[in-house]
Amino acid sequence: MAGLILARGGSKGIPLKNLVPLGSRPLLTWSLQTMQEFGKFDSIWVSTDHEAIEECARACGAKIFHRNKENANDTASSISAAQEFIESHKEVDVLCLIQCTSPFIQPDFLESGYKHVLQGYDSVFSSTRDKKLRWTEMSQENDSTHAINFDPSNRPRRQNFKGEIVENGMFYFSRRELVEQGVFQGGKCAYVEIPAEYSIDIDSPFDLAFAEQVLSQEYIQLFM
Repeated sequence: MAGLILARGGSKGIPLKNLVPLGSRPLLTWSLQTMQEFGKFDSIWVSTDHEAIEECARACGAKIFHRNKENANDTASSISAAQEFIESHKEVDVLCLIQCTSPFIQPDFLESGYKHVLQGYDSVFSSTRDKKLRWTEMSQENDSTHAINFDPSNRPRRQNFKGEIVENGMFYFSRRELVEQGVFQGGKCAYVEIPAEYSIDIDSPFDLAFAEQVLSQEYIQLFM
């Protein structure tokens, strides 16, 4: 089983996002440290096209996979980059894709996913519970909106509303056959529910500022 981070150098929202400082260290190192602490991966890799990212990854003990240009542009998908990796690594039977923009990933979360794999699941992904009330989108064809996940005549109290399971992108365990088919999720599939406070995904300067605030306030002992 291999752990893989996709970390190209061409991010637009935050330039060179994977190396942006969070707390006292680069963003990339948060996920790599958790992967090392988890301790179940046969190998840990960073797929990149950028020299500085490569240097940071090697300093954290990760191996480097040099991604080709086609899988490092703005339109390249994560699954195509993962397929490129496993095509070069025939020994990998299970791939765990880790999102390094989820810095508050914890070893226990990966352990929960790994246990599902041992139990025979073909794919496992991280999720969080969302308690938002959803409505249909209005358009020229449909000028009236309708509730999707609740009854407006019996509006649920938040305390009694189970909400919905949504992907948070933190990690995906997938058997090799699924990745070869072009998917991360399929077969017998399970999820690991991650608390919302750990599910911060850094995609914008606001997300980064919020994560810094979390570190500086009451949650600091949880993540350091």
